[in-house]
Amino acid sequence: MKNQVLNAIIKMEVVIMKQKKFFPILCAIIILSSVIYGAFVVSNSASEKHNKMAEILSNDKEIEQLKKDIENLKAEIGNSDSTEFIEKVAREDLGMVKPREIIYIDKEKVSKNDNNLLESN
Repeated sequence: MKNQVLNAIIKMEVVIMKQKKFFPILCAIIILSSVIYGAFVVSNSASEKHNKMAEILSNDKEIEQLKKDIENLKAEIGNSDSTEFIEKVAREDLGMVKPREIIYIDKEKVSKNDNNLLESN
């Protein structure tokens, strides 16, 4: 009976010693996994931040361009009562010409534009 008790105690001590060896390894694995996961999260966050900053810069440039367009349109609206503006709109947008005015068309420019239109389609 004493031998059985001693054997049981020895087995328990062996199990406890194995557990004591296993615990630091388990802690090291958990810490290492946490560090790797943290590095991945930080890297991913940095990448997202870079993409968002690029998007912000792009949007800022677009905003500046739109502000310039607004200023130009405001200037056109301010000049809309002038005869120069009316003539410009009539010529460029409506294709109108003055009486006895002759329009010359450069065939090279027309053919280049036609080629560009054909290539883009």
